[in-house]
Amino acid sequence: MISLINVTKRIGGRTLFEKGTLQFTAKDRIALIGNNGAGKTTFLDIVARETQPDEGEVVVSKSIAVGYLRQELSDMKGRTILDEVLSGCAEIYRHEKQMVQIEKEMNQTTKEGDKSRLGLRYAEIQANFEAKGGYQIESEALTILAGLGFLEADILGTPGHLSGGWRMRVSLAKLLLSQPDILLLDEPSNHLDLASVIWLEEFLKAYKGGILFISHDRSFINGLANRIVEIEHGKLNNYPGNYDRFLTAKAESADIVQATFENQQKKIDQTQRFIDRFRAKATKAKQVQSRVRQLEKIERVAPTQEDKKVRFTFPQPEKGNKEVILLQGISKAYGPKTVFKDFDLTLERGDRVALVGPNGAGKSTLIKILAGRLKIDQGKRLLGSKITLSYYSQHQLDNLNPNNTPLQEIQAMAPESAPANLRGILGAFLFRGDDVFKKVSVLSGGEKSRLALAKMLVRPANFILLDEPTNHLDIPSRNALEAALSDYGGTLCFITHDRYLIRQAANTIIEIDQGKATLYRGDYDHYLYKKEQQSSTLIRASKAVAPKKKGLAESPQGKRKQKTKEQRRQEAESRNQNHRALQTLKKKIKTLETRLDKNTKEYESCVAQLSEQGIYEEKDRFYKVMERHNNLKGEIERDTSAWESLSLEAEDLSP
Repeated sequence: MISLINVTKRIGGRTLFEKGTLQFTAKDRIALIGNNGAGKTTFLDIVARETQPDEGEVVVSKSIAVGYLRQELSDMKGRTILDEVLSGCAEIYRHEKQMVQIEKEMNQTTKEGDKSRLGLRYAEIQANFEAKGGYQIESEALTILAGLGFLEADILGTPGHLSGGWRMRVSLAKLLLSQPDILLLDEPSNHLDLASVIWLEEFLKAYKGGILFISHDRSFINGLANRIVEIEHGKLNNYPGNYDRFLTAKAESADIVQATFENQQKKIDQTQRFIDRFRAKATKAKQVQSRVRQLEKIERVAPTQEDKKVRFTFPQPEKGNKEVILLQGISKAYGPKTVFKDFDLTLERGDRVALVGPNGAGKSTLIKILAGRLKIDQGKRLLGSKITLSYYSQHQLDNLNPNNTPLQEIQAMAPESAPANLRGILGAFLFRGDDVFKKVSVLSGGEKSRLALAKMLVRPANFILLDEPTNHLDIPSRNALEAALSDYGGTLCFITHDRYLIRQAANTIIEIDQGKATLYRGDYDHYLYKKEQQSSTLIRASKAVAPKKKGLAESPQGKRKQKTKEQRRQEAESRNQNHRALQTLKKKIKTLETRLDKNTKEYESCVAQLSEQGIYEEKDRFYKVMERHNNLKGEIERDTSAWESLSLEAEDLSP
């Protein structure tokens, strides 16, 4: 269990969050959300104890192992990708080295006493090695790497040649394999393709530890989170459930706050009118003073605050030819690797195409060919008449000049446009006031993404190509992009790992796999339905023709052994014993949770009292509160440790 108690953090005079309190356990899947710059990564740093809060405490049980996936890349020391991932399991490798050393010593000695002693030591270490999953660890590493998109041929290479996104996948695989009690993940899906995001979501659903993660992918949050913690206006707001439930609860809460504010304002206005009307009348002096005191005592409710939102619309373009682009007999290879051979594709006006498919299938290659940014080996690329094209590449941010300002960047796209018009476009992307004169080099990833999108609005285009446009965008910015694409009247082709964006913007799915394109007319859910149908058909066909295989539960003769009556009775008795033991454990866990909740609240009260001005002058009270504070802290740590042990026992007994 991890507890954050009245945590406050300030950076550069700005309060990120104040008196934030949070508790989470191995059962929690908490999504940490908030606008860019709200302090989400700083919050994770505090939980990981890599940054100290300005005020408050972080209590982490001593037995808890915490694993942290940062956005910054760690140094990878020239090992193979597989060895780099396996290196995260240091304890397993320590046991393996000890086993190898003992085997060597056993082969070298001739004394029976030494052999017996070494044999016992070997058995002990081997038991630990096996309990930690040592014999399966390499197989698990290969499974995780495959799930994150690595090909079998890649994993024996070194990570030094990999791009930042692929090196981040190596770091993620290393962390997942080490299986810490608590996972802290900062944008884990940001550098993954769609297939890898879906795999990661399923992997994390089955993960036995607790997870605190930052993500701007609503589908990913919906699939994984059972709690939402929003950092907003310096506060930590807790909501049970996934992202959809959060939106509903937040809207209801905002309505209540606004209604409360408006009712209070009416009462204040009425009271103030009475004071103003009768202030000068001596006969009403007593009533006036009473109402003045009422106003002074009122705890004012603040109205709901609306955050600044990105607002933009893609210019409605001139209508071009019905046939927007034609690829005919296209072939493209990178050295010995052929990506496309005799490949044909036609896009027509009004198509809103999402390109999907496994990693390495050629989605980015195809979109570069469509954009005319990649030379083809053979074939024809024919752009329709009156077709104007705009392309947002996956590495679009690298094309920004770090020495330019946002205003200079957008002026370079439209030198004939009036500065006021360009500043209006930048303002819609939250570059306001002096923000337009900042250097690009000091902008955050989200700000650079918004600037790159703003540059696309300067000149109308009736064919837009987007390669991972949501990277680095927070949820409000993604909402604005989705709304703009939904209203766009031209032809659209895009790649994204954001399933919500695909559902909102696409009317056609094209699956790229093994150099072939399969077209699915309809939205993303229709595509998933058709894929499920195809999968079911293949499974039925394989069952019809596949020979019967021996299963692990079969005897050498291929027949399942029938259990005796006594065996069934013993198994039933064992299940009953487990059930009784589990119920006893659950009662103990419930008692501990109740006591922890009570003690934590009292502990918070002690912390609040110790922060009061003047308490140190009240010596008797100070020593009493301080003693209770210290006692409660020890009780909370002991109960937390006991809770963890009992919870692990209960998990082992659970069916």
